[in-house]
Amino acid sequence: MKSILISQYQASLKMILKTIEKCPDDLWENNTYENAYWRIVYHSLFYTALYLSESDDTFVPWTRHIFNYNVLGFVDHENNPIVIRDAYSKADMISYADAILNNLDELVVNLDTTGNSGFEWLPMSKMQLHIYNIRHLQHHVGQLVERLHQNDVTGIHWVR
Repeated sequence: MKSILISQYQASLKMILKTIEKCPDDLWENNTYENAYWRIVYHSLFYTALYLSESDDTFVPWTRHIFNYNVLGFVDHENNPIVIRDAYSKADMISYADAILNNLDELVVNLDTTGNSGFEWLPMSKMQLHIYNIRHLQHHVGQLVERLHQNDVTGIHWVR
């Protein structure tokens, strides 16, 4: 089962990498949408990494993480405004995605898939959490692909 999870995470991460590479520079930071393209990418990668950890307590954020940049929308979970000063670059996001991919085998192989999720806000089993995590990542990949299509960018192919 762990090899199946690894392969699905790999495919999803490769797809988000394709959306990063295909994104035109003028779309990357475009604030016409509620969430700029780069924010959806970072949100997706942040939560993929978070839910690959054992729990919220053991999670080590990306070294370049900026508080609340992982939250989509205009306000945080306490209803405070989110202040965005600088966007992460495509190179930053490619590096982050690559780091997750490079550690994926070790993270999944060492997981106990029989316990609870490790995240109090997600009352489910660890195995359900991984399926949820992959679905979350693919949801945002679909959102990014749709945004690319709206801007006449095609060529994002399904990864098996």
